[in-house]
Amino acid sequence: MNKILLTISAGMWDGIQHRPHHFARRAALNNWTVLYVEPPATLISPLKNRTTIERWKYWREGLRKETESLYLLSLPPIFPFGNMNRTINRINQRIMAKTITKALQSFSNSKVTLYTFLPNTVDMLPYLNVEAVIYDCVDDHGSFSGFVDKKIVLEMEKDLMRQADICFATSHKLYSDRKAWNPNFYLIPNGTDHDFFAKTASITEEEIPADVADLSHPTIGFIGGISDWVDLSLVKQVADSRPDCNFIFIGPIATDISLLEALSNVHFIGPRRYEHLPYYLRKFDICWIPFKINELTKSVNPIKLYEYMSSGKPVISTPLPEVKHFEGLIEIAKDKQETIVSIDRILDSNINDVNREKRQKVGQDNSWDSRWQYAEHLIQSLQK
Repeated sequence: MNKILLTISAGMWDGIQHRPHHFARRAALNNWTVLYVEPPATLISPLKNRTTIERWKYWREGLRKETESLYLLSLPPIFPFGNMNRTINRINQRIMAKTITKALQSFSNSKVTLYTFLPNTVDMLPYLNVEAVIYDCVDDHGSFSGFVDKKIVLEMEKDLMRQADICFATSHKLYSDRKAWNPNFYLIPNGTDHDFFAKTASITEEEIPADVADLSHPTIGFIGGISDWVDLSLVKQVADSRPDCNFIFIGPIATDISLLEALSNVHFIGPRRYEHLPYYLRKFDICWIPFKINELTKSVNPIKLYEYMSSGKPVISTPLPEVKHFEGLIEIAKDKQETIVSIDRILDSNINDVNREKRQKVGQDNSWDSRWQYAEHLIQSLQK
């Protein structure tokens, strides 16, 4: 019988590569047929971001084949405010379930396991015929800004976990806050494609992308989404204080960056394809995680930390709880003054050479391969 892993996440397949992407690829290489469901746009999404209209185009294409064992599916437009009103969410989930059920009919004689990363999918469960339900808690979803009612999102998450056969969490806080909701709950932190990022050191100067190649050193870089959890005020203070450094941001912009646009040493390059990221990392003298410390980020286990360490590059981060576990291998800096001290310490000493191998060992020990192997072992135990 064909094993289908129905994966529902918040990320477009060609967008920033998060945990769902890495797990889906590995599942597809390990005897699963993966149906990766991309997030729908709401009826008002194009008013804020016109690129969301692309999702409607993909929806009209129907089932798309990515590889022999991995398929993509976009969903029809849905009503807004589903994370603020449970009735709207139930309507939306029923609409989405209809499209998903139709797509699943393309796979005959199949046993479907739902692997969801989103609390609101709990209201889809009555409309899906699945053998098992897996929930992977990767964020404190109720703490995102925007059209979100924290109480309603937590209610949906609690309902989902009570119905799920097995649940995972990416951080210690997510696990501790939710462990009473399901007895089959496991901590599985994020990881890295270690070999992919470890090749950063072997990339030549000539291979560095042209859009950053001519920027003078020292360079301090960030890779990832630039959203409201990035502390742009801290970035401005540090960039103002270190005009000799160039600060490079690689990733899509989803927040107001006007505070930084006048600074000649801060460069927003935009999103770049995943396969090109090591070439940008090669340009960085220091990798940075300048996140705010708030309810959302206290639960974050940043993938970029493991990717940075796989590259061997020095890392500075604000004191996120999950990052503190690596203090000693990376620099922890809570404000402008501590960040500047950390920059100077890295640039003026041999810390890069001393800790490079240790950082890369952390990346090697936290590979996506090992993470998926453990998750799949737990999933398969459901069938025994």
